[in-house]
Amino acid sequence: MAWQIQCTASPPLLPSFPPFTLKSTSSISLPLPLPLPLTRSSRFRSTHAPSPRPIAASFSAVESTTSTDGLGNSKTPLLEVKGLTAVIAETKQEILKGVDLVVHHGEIHAIMGKNGSGKSTFSKVLVGHPDYEVTGGDVVFKGENLLDMEPEERSLAGLFMSFQSPVEIPGVNNIDFLHMAYNARRKKLGEPELGPLEFYAYIYPKLDLVNMKTDFLNRNVNEGFSGGERKRNEILQLAVI
Repeated sequence: MAWQIQCTASPPLLPSFPPFTLKSTSSISLPLPLPLPLTRSSRFRSTHAPSPRPIAASFSAVESTTSTDGLGNSKTPLLEVKGLTAVIAETKQEILKGVDLVVHHGEIHAIMGKNGSGKSTFSKVLVGHPDYEVTGGDVVFKGENLLDMEPEERSLAGLFMSFQSPVEIPGVNNIDFLHMAYNARRKKLGEPELGPLEFYAYIYPKLDLVNMKTDFLNRNVNEGFSGGERKRNEILQLAVI
C-alpha cells in the first residue's frame, strides 16, 4: 500500500505519481517532478509480520538543515525529521527506528520501500494518526514543532494525506465539504470566509484542472465514484485547500 502526503505553504501543486510523494511548493508540495538523489539511507526493520531478514527502506536525507540551490543561495527546510521513532500504540511494537528526512521548498521527494517497511506508518505519524505513538525524535514543519499539534492543526498548517482508495462519505456532498474545508483554512490564516456564491466562483476554474464536470459538486463525497473519479475528486480537494 502506498500513501501520499501533501504539505503546502501556499495553494499547492497537484500531486504527481504514486506510491508515495512528498512535495513542497513556494515555487510546496509534502504533493512534497523527479525524486531527489539519496544522500544517505536510513534502515529499519519491519515488525508488521515475522521475517527472517530485516526489511530496509531508503529515505532521502540531508546532513545539514541548510543547503544551497546550486547558485550559492541557502535554502531553509520546509519539513525536517530527525531520528523519528514510533510504535503501534496498542502493542508498543516499534515500527519507525530513527528516520531522518529533510524537504526544502520547491523539492519533490519519493519514499519507496518493500511492503511492511514503514512507509504508511511514517505518513500516519506525520499527520497524527492515533494508532501510533511517537517515542523519540523531532519533526519541524514550517519552523514549528509538528508533534505538538493536533491532527486538525497539522491539516490547517498545510499537511494533506491522499489515500490509495479514497473513502465514501454518504450524506455529505462535495460542494459543502470543500466549502467548509476551505473556510476553515481561511479562518486559520486570519482571512474572511467566503460565501456560497464567492466559493463557487473560486472553485469553478479548478474543475477544469482535474477534468471534472460541475455536477460532481452536488454528488456525495466519492459515493458511487469510479476509481479514477475518486482520485480526481481528491486532487480537487488538494487544489482547493
